[in-house]
Amino acid sequence: MTIYAVLEPPDGKPDRVAFIPEGFAGGAFILTFIWAVWHRLWVVAALLFAVFAVLSIAVSLEVLNAAVGSLLQFGVSLIFGFEARQLQLISLERAGFRRSGLIEASSLEAAELAFFSRPVRQTPAPAPSRRRPGPEDTLGIFGNV
Repeated sequence: MTIYAVLEPPDGKPDRVAFIPEGFAGGAFILTFIWAVWHRLWVVAALLFAVFAVLSIAVSLEVLNAAVGSLLQFGVSLIFGFEARQLQLISLERAGFRRSGLIEASSLEAAELAFFSRPVRQTPAPAPSRRRPGPEDTLGIFGNV
């Protein structure tokens, strides 16, 4: 079973709800830069490109041994594979998505069915305001409390 983090879009459209699986992202490990661009992680993609470019230049200028450079690139890809889903969550939250919960399911389709078949939560009515009507330009410590 996989745990999916559910993020709802700021506009509330149900077709834009994002289901992000927890755990290692094999695609991010193998296709590091391409995976980041595909998932619109622009800053992460730029940083990965810069790191890989610096490592490649260091190997070509013989600052680093080829084996050490390959090992470092492997390590960066491995770390990115473990952290890619979390970076994707952070990116979506910065775009205005809000976490709606976690769902444990065997597949993405099962997670979508479980999320959309749950009863709709009624949002509670907002609490009444304690503000008294009066002039808006009140001076003093307490104002219009």
